[in-house]
Amino acid sequence: MSKKRVKMELLLKKQDFKKNWKYRTISKRDIHPLGTLMLESYRDTIDYEGETLEDAVSEVCATLNGKYGLFLEQCSFLIEENGQILSACIVVWSEQTKLPLIAYTMTHPGCANQGMATFLLKKSITSLLAQGYKEVYLVVTRGNTAAHHLYEKIGFQEFE
Repeated sequence: MSKKRVKMELLLKKQDFKKNWKYRTISKRDIHPLGTLMLESYRDTIDYEGETLEDAVSEVCATLNGKYGLFLEQCSFLIEENGQILSACIVVWSEQTKLPLIAYTMTHPGCANQGMATFLLKKSITSLLAQGYKEVYLVVTRGNTAAHHLYEKIGFQEFE
């Protein structure tokens, strides 16, 4: 059975940061560790469909190489500690919608609910705003309540 996914959009505005984390931009050299993070963060969730590490690495590689649109490196960030990526936000330019797309947000389950995804999403929004973009959108699975709550908290609203 196909999962229902909903689109959410946000008109970009200045973001307030309650927490700060050491972060950096994502680059193509991060593909394998991002694949590991993707698998760990999606396993045992509504979005997990039995993917392997190889599948996750392939998906990250495809995403950074244009599967969903041009990878916006200057707007995509990660948090890492001791060489392990703990959270990431990947942004691309969607040619289909002519808007930036939050392709993925992911956080290691051991770091959940610490504010990392919120921080990185706000950093991406801030960077998009600085680049002159006016809005951004994403797609979330209906039933992924944690992600949906995060996006609504930041101001994203569902649209068709």
